[in-house]
Amino acid sequence: MVDATVRPADREDVSGIQRVARRGWHAAYEDVLAPGTIETKLEEWYAKAEIHEYVKREDVGYFVAVGDGQVLGYASGGPSDEDGVGFLGAIYVDPDHWGEGIGSRLLDRVESFLADRGYERLRFRVLAENDVGTSFYRSRGYEVVEETETELGEEAVGELVFEGPIRAP
Repeated sequence: MVDATVRPADREDVSGIQRVARRGWHAAYEDVLAPGTIETKLEEWYAKAEIHEYVKREDVGYFVAVGDGQVLGYASGGPSDEDGVGFLGAIYVDPDHWGEGIGSRLLDRVESFLADRGYERLRFRVLAENDVGTSFYRSRGYEVVEETETELGEEAVGELVFEGPIRAP
């Protein structure tokens, strides 16, 4: 178990975020999505320019968990289209560190960031077959408020929309 520090992400964290995203996506979705779909989405959503854009935005909280000199996880959250409701954009932890509390600490930080800006609720989407993710969110008190289907690349996949009150520490 590594002692991780959670702090705001910066441009120097991009390669670590990309590494965790790649490892996390493969661990969570390898049995759910085609390899080409995973690679396409990683290239699209985790391009350096894309991450840089979100890291520098003031209305988005982008945080990393760092331990032993490397990024072990990341999370981001910001405004949604609905008043009082924040949106969790992403949260991933390196699979080698699942179960160490890093995801909880990252989610706490996003919740605090949003609560400080007046948000009272948090909403986010998770692939229905992401058992690790859905179990984590349920353990945190979030509930499924909608089941839908979305297109990732050329694949139709089930998606769960979770929502719940922000419980900022």
